[in-house]
Amino acid sequence: MAHECRYRAIVEYDGTEFLGFQIQAEGRTVQGEIEKCLQQVTQLSVRITGAGRTDAGVHATGQVIAFDVAWKHSLKDLQRALNATLPPDIVVSDLRNTTAAFHPRFSALSRTYQYQIRNQPWPAVLCRLYTLNITNRLDVLIMGQAGRLLIGSHNFASFGKPPQGTNTVRHVTQADWSVIDENQLVFTITANAFLYRMVRNIVGTLIQVGLGRLTLSEFEDIFKAAELTRSTAPAPAHGLCLVSVTYPDDFAAG
Repeated sequence: MAHECRYRAIVEYDGTEFLGFQIQAEGRTVQGEIEKCLQQVTQLSVRITGAGRTDAGVHATGQVIAFDVAWKHSLKDLQRALNATLPPDIVVSDLRNTTAAFHPRFSALSRTYQYQIRNQPWPAVLCRLYTLNITNRLDVLIMGQAGRLLIGSHNFASFGKPPQGTNTVRHVTQADWSVIDENQLVFTITANAFLYRMVRNIVGTLIQVGLGRLTLSEFEDIFKAAELTRSTAPAPAHGLCLVSVTYPDDFAAG
């Protein structure tokens, strides 16, 4: 009889039709679909934990989950069985054994999100589920200057609420814009952890800077005020993707 082991997986999902990662009493969630799949594959009730509770409509290519289950076949067999059973908008891209001490959220050193923007007068039809279209030209240079103000340990209360407790200080190590082509922009932000809707509120406010509706000093004032009411409306969820989570060497993906 197989002994219960701890598994770690990297999961990709298209968040379009999900109410978010975390399981809810009603509605379709990523956690709910994966747990339903695990029960079908293993014939056991399995609870998973995730590195981040992405909002409704947010995508992921690097979400990390862990679960404990007794499985008598190989890792490849388990991954193959999961991907054969999961719905088409979720896939397990990597699966491996890990130690009992590993926790996707609490063991993490940092998370990286990316936000995609298409900056052109007409919507890009094939990108509409994953990219925010902005018709007016954005000033990427000043958006980059504003983004760099976020680097370091700061109080990010102007951009989100803590998922637990009252601490709103986070350490950001990357916050920059990449110009993929003349119409495609990607904002990449890495931090030790994020507040609820922090990335979307940051991007929404940076867009206002890029459109010339906020100056660089006004953005800095909003940031330093540490008041959630100061930020602008959050950017829509569909442009956001959780791309990676990093861990200490003891839990390295390799």
